Amino acid sequence: MSKCAHQMKLPVPYLSSGKEAPQDIVPEWIIDWGSVLHLWVLEMESDDGPVYAPCVVFCDDTWSKIGPISSLEVVRQTCHRWAAIHDRTVRDMTRPRRQLMSQAEATVDIEPSELDADLPGDPWSYDEEVGRFRLNLACLGVEIAGEVTGSDLPIDQKAEALGPGLARVESIFRSCSAIQPHHIAPWLAKVRAAAVSWLTEMDAVDVLETDEDLGRSMADEVRRDDLTLDEALSRLGNDIVDFYRSLPVQETRPNEDPFSRARKAWSAGVDRLSYFAALIPAQQAMEGSE
Repeated sequence: MSKCAHQMKLPVPYLSSGKEAPQDIVPEWIIDWGSVLHLWVLEMESDDGPVYAPCVVFCDDTWSKIGPISSLEVVRQTCHRWAAIHDRTVRDMTRPRRQLMSQAEATVDIEPSELDADLPGDPWSYDEEVGRFRLNLACLGVEIAGEVTGSDLPIDQKAEALGPGLARVESIFRSCSAIQPHHIAPWLAKVRAAAVSWLTEMDAVDVLETDEDLGRSMADEVRRDDLTLDEALSRLGNDIVDFYRSLPVQETRPNEDPFSRARKAWSAGVDRLSYFAALIPAQQAMEGSE
């Protein structure tokens, strides 16, 4: 990167809501990526059939287009490229969601009144054909998963934490005279499969912040202050050193020293600032053509 680029001001991110967005396509460098929930493949109708637009969705549930209307494959590529750069997920409702099990597979012929104790949540589905409630094993699995979803445990430990909830359900099943003993194991297997599937899905969104994530977040904070690349790099280095030097004991990791973690954060932060510095010529070209 040229010496001149190091002395140019970095673009300042200010857009944190679709309410404030320009009517047309939103430039990447004005977006406050800390206020972004995810990228979104938006499907729209036209006279020639469905068309698609890549969008960014903000934390206030508003959205803006980030690219032109195009084919589904092109829009998906745009969303996934930006998601990779800015560490966000992609919501693509054009892809059918994988169904863990059918309604028939999930529902068993047990009524609430037949159980001696209450199951977690409300895992009952009303069967209009027979006019009564039946137990939905998939819903029961989601209810049990909900008991451990809010913790900061990694996904494998969350799956292990399902044990007490599953044991409680097994006890209720075994005390129910309407449930044949040979049904209990396969039913519990379905409950556990639904619980693990839900935890896995939630874990994709609710992951712990890595040192690289922290470095990128710090870079975005620095970029708010209307600095040159050199100034931003200097500020970023000081912020990272201060953070890892004063790291609380409970946030330390046994296999990684603060220096190596700070180096990871620094590398990711530098890459992010350099990425936006490279966008400056494009920004100036656009402003010059207006």
